[in-house]
Amino acid sequence: MKILKYAVRAGALCAALFTTAMASAQSVQLKVLVWNVLSFEKTDKSGAEAGFPVEEYVDLVKAQNPDVVCFNEFETGTSRMGKEKMAEIAALMEMYPFYIMSYPKDEGYYGNVILSKYPIVATGSKLFTYEHYKGDGNYQWNDGWQLDQYGTDQRSVGYADVLVPTSESAGKVVRIACAHFDHMGYSEVRTRQARESVEFLGLDNPEYPTIMMGDLNVGSGSVLDPLSNVGDHIGYSWVDHIWAFPKGAWSGSETFESKDCGNLSDHDPVMATVTLK
Repeated sequence: MKILKYAVRAGALCAALFTTAMASAQSVQLKVLVWNVLSFEKTDKSGAEAGFPVEEYVDLVKAQNPDVVCFNEFETGTSRMGKEKMAEIAALMEMYPFYIMSYPKDEGYYGNVILSKYPIVATGSKLFTYEHYKGDGNYQWNDGWQLDQYGTDQRSVGYADVLVPTSESAGKVVRIACAHFDHMGYSEVRTRQARESVEFLGLDNPEYPTIMMGDLNVGSGSVLDPLSNVGDHIGYSWVDHIWAFPKGAWSGSETFESKDCGNLSDHDPVMATVTLK
């Protein structure tokens, strides 16, 4: 798989980061950022016309100095992209990458990305329940009753377990999860995707302290009860969310903010500095 080869290469560029960070880190405090980047098309499609350059996106994110980043609507290695965008952006940001595939798209993939300043020690991903005559995990669009019951296209959730330094000789594993819920279909589609996220990630009794981020295609409300029942809502702007698990383990809701991205995407990046109590 091309992504794996380039992910290893991109990750190798930041091998020195862990040693450097360990000397100064004393507690688990992370600045996290999530952004739906619209496949680098830009809202006026000028990004697509220019070959999907990523430099403006990288500059905006780097200016926020996050420790962990989640990207939604991330297309990589497809014929129109021309290159492995995950490897490119991970190298430019000097971060460890993990790709969460929603479906293959011609020569590449469409899905979500997690990037971390700190080493990633384990990963996992899951396709949400979806039904289409081609089967799940394909590039396709639903209509009719299948759209109502399952949403438009295949969506996914995934995680990267990150080793965060706490001293010169110790660290703590934190789970970073990234999800993209569907924007169409009955509200039960998003509730089911929230419920499947809780089950897959074990959020009712997490193995590690967990931060979950993503474009969940809904604001606040009962649609996301599966998440609010077991975790704390750090904040959201429009439909982009940051959650923390288990309940009471993290602080940082007062630091939640969004950043105007102009025409780079139809979503602004949102971020927060979260501290493990």
